[in-house]
Amino acid sequence: MLSAGGILTILHLLPLIVIFAIVGLELSIAFLQAYVFTVLLCLYLNDAISLH
Repeated sequence: MLSAGGILTILHLLPLIVIFAIVGLELSIAFLQAYVFTVLLCLYLNDAISLH
């Protein structure tokens, strides 16, 4: 079994894991926004060039 020091060591890692999870989520959202912006820009430019 874990002693009190072992349990506290594991509990000290939880905030670090949560911070990494939040940063990973923010990075994935940023890449998704950049992808959507790029696709929409390409569609609008294609329409502007081919329709005129």
